[in-house]
Amino acid sequence: MIEIIKLILAIRYFRLVSASVALLFSMNLGLLENYISLNDLLRENRVYYFKDNKDPVSGPVKTFWSNGYVENTGTLLNGLKEENWEYFHDNGKLRAKGSYIKNEKSGEWLTYYNNGNMRSEEVYNRGKKTGVWAFYYRSGNIRTEEEYKDNNLEGIWKFYLESGELIESGFQKNGQRDGILEIFDKSGDVVKRETWLMGVLKKVELY
Repeated sequence: MIEIIKLILAIRYFRLVSASVALLFSMNLGLLENYISLNDLLRENRVYYFKDNKDPVSGPVKTFWSNGYVENTGTLLNGLKEENWEYFHDNGKLRAKGSYIKNEKSGEWLTYYNNGNMRSEEVYNRGKKTGVWAFYYRSGNIRTEEEYKDNNLEGIWKFYLESGELIESGFQKNGQRDGILEIFDKSGDVVKRETWLMGVLKKVELY
């Protein structure tokens, strides 16, 4: 008799757990929410339309990978990406996040590797690269810093070893090396100084 009661309780517990898992999974898939999937839309000239009537789409977006994980979330307004968006790897980890203004990236954007570590820190002004960007190794350590102005490399440029030591520090103009480029050893001492003029090496000093 006791064994039968234990069996009945075990079955009830299993059903309860199964129902809870199913509920959470359905919520994750957006089955209980009224979202638009990018997979169900047409995209022409960077504008999203409904397939049946070709009207530009407005509303909250949530798209899923085939394995059930969320692929992206955001908002469309008259077929254009607006406000905050997030993108995810197919393992569920965040891939990128930032904001749009009329389909153009605006402000700070952050990207990540599928292991969760930072990949880049980016800044946009109406879709154009601007300010200082930082790129990271897969380990999460800083790799490079480079500065943009109106989509062109313009300003500081720094390169780091994965172990963290600064190895090169210089400047760029219109995407070309310009000015002084200093090269360091692992202890931080300058071992070479180069002088560049719009991509042309003019002078080398060894230390």
